[in-house]
This record gives sequence, C-alpha cells and structure tokens, in this order.
Amino acid sequence: MYMANRVFELQYSRFAIVLQLFIFIIIICLLYRLLSIPLWLLSIVIMAVAWFVFQKKPQIQRFEYLDGQEWSFCFRHLPHSIQHRKIRQIIDHQCYIVIYFYDPLHPPCIIWWDQLSVSQWKNLKILAKLA
Repeated sequence: MYMANRVFELQYSRFAIVLQLFIFIIIICLLYRLLSIPLWLLSIVIMAVAWFVFQKKPQIQRFEYLDGQEWSFCFRHLPHSIQHRKIRQIIDHQCYIVIYFYDPLHPPCIIWWDQLSVSQWKNLKILAKLA
C-alpha cells in the first residue's frame, strides 16, 4: 500500500484534559455523598496523585510512516530519540483513535481529534479504515 505524506504532528489535547477533569468532578461529587469527610478528602488526594502519575507517561510528539507496518515515533520527553515500532492495528472511535503495536512492551497510544489538524485527522481516519 502506497502512503505518501504520512507525517503526523501531535499537539496537547485540551479535550482529553477537560474530559478527565469532568470525570474527576463527577467522581468527587459521588464520593462526597458516599464517604465521610476524612475519607472523601483522602480519596481526592489519591485521585490527584494518580492523575499526576498517569500524566508522566510518554506522549507522542510526532509519528511517521516508513515502510510496510513500520513507523517512527518521537516522544515529548525524548525529543531527539526516535523509536521504530510496528503497528498491529489502528481503531477509530470517532473522537479518538487507538494505535496498537506488535510489541507488548509498548502500550497502546490514544490520539484525540484535537491533537491534529483537520487534514491530518482525516488522513489518520482514512488510514484506520484501510488498516
């Protein structure tokens, strides 16, 4: 399959942050009704720490098609390091796309619609249908 101009430059997703904040607020409201105040405050601290820990996971800055199933990935925390990975599957969930890799050591990547330009988002959706 010929793939011309398959370079994707990712931005930070504001939508993902707002969605996480919305879910966080809903959980806090539900826990407020279910727990005593000390346990509720403890749960808020635990959820905040968990959120910060999950924010430290590597985030893709750029990825590009190379050949066959081979792609190159550049991450924000290692801007000068490029990793080569084979993509097993790309699944389109309308407002985000999940990329699965053959190597089980690499966790799946989620790409939100607001991380790409409109043309790049359309190209990635087409790629997900073809894959």
